Amino acid sequence: MGKYVLILILAAAASFTIINSNMNRTLNMAEDRAFGRYYETQCRNINNSVVEMLISQLADSTTWRAPGPVSIPSIFNGSAVYSVIDTLIGTTSYIRIAVTGTIGTVTMPLKVIALPFRSGFLPSTVKAAISTNNDVGTLGTLIVDGENHDLNGNLLVSGGTLGIWSTGSVDQGGNSKIGATADGTNYSPQKNAGENIVSQLQGGGYPLTPDSLMGGTPNGYPPGKLKSVAQSGWLGSQYATNPATLTTPLQGVTYLELPNGGNWQSMDLTGSGILIVHNDFLNASMTNINSGTFKGLVIVDDCIHIHNTILGAIACLTPHPSAGNTIGNGTGKVLFSQEAISIAVQNSIVPNYGFAKHRITIVKWYE
Repeated sequence: MGKYVLILILAAAASFTIINSNMNRTLNMAEDRAFGRYYETQCRNINNSVVEMLISQLADSTTWRAPGPVSIPSIFNGSAVYSVIDTLIGTTSYIRIAVTGTIGTVTMPLKVIALPFRSGFLPSTVKAAISTNNDVGTLGTLIVDGENHDLNGNLLVSGGTLGIWSTGSVDQGGNSKIGATADGTNYSPQKNAGENIVSQLQGGGYPLTPDSLMGGTPNGYPPGKLKSVAQSGWLGSQYATNPATLTTPLQGVTYLELPNGGNWQSMDLTGSGILIVHNDFLNASMTNINSGTFKGLVIVDDCIHIHNTILGAIACLTPHPSAGNTIGNGTGKVLFSQEAISIAVQNSIVPNYGFAKHRITIVKWYE
């Protein structure tokens, strides 16, 4: 009997040892997982914090770079190394921010691809005082001048462009006059404008959205960017689906999104910035721009009858205008101005990083 009791005691002791060992192993594994998860979270916090600090540094000093690797020996009970360099993806120059954080037994990398800060610029698709994706005609006493003008409409010696550029034909009629700058020579507005002043039947494609006209994602304007700026209210920007709700003078980015076949009729166009009249059908139109002076860039699907003064440029997106192709038949003026366009573009850039009013655009953020 005593022998059996001893066997039972030994068996119980062995079972207890095994159970205790398993429990300790399970607890140790849970502890390791908990510490591992804690370290991973802290490592992400380190990486994200370092990147945000580097973005702020870039925002305040846009030419700053750190080829690295640069060491941060102590941050949030861990450490990090980073580099900030220029990199070329395709034909576009980007900034690459690389951070590797370490805490405890965990080391994690983070890379961010960003676009450098850009001041105001002239989009490459704005090829003339008037750029169109369809046949275009001028009548009345409309003046279209691709020579460069300042913000007050004064003629400048250099910096001009074509009067009209079109994927279709250009039909100059009535007493309308067109001027331009070509090969360093200024041509004052004149009747019977020649090939140095207008360029027609141009191929090579044409942007079909406002953002692509601004150069698209590589230029800091991914799909929906201009609309989001308008909706943000930045610098007086406005987004509307009914032109009656717009307030003047226009400022910042004004984005009027009309329904299929929608038309904005007989308006006073006063203000500055980027004005967009557009929908997904490419048939949002402006008809009879009767008064006012607008300084900046007008992007509209279909423009009919300019009777006011536009100082900057206008670009029309639709290949199928709704009412013929007469863009102006009265006393209007379209005077090209690099300065007006540059300021308009600059004011479409919303600061979102750093302590100064500059920004870089984050393209990718990945571990």
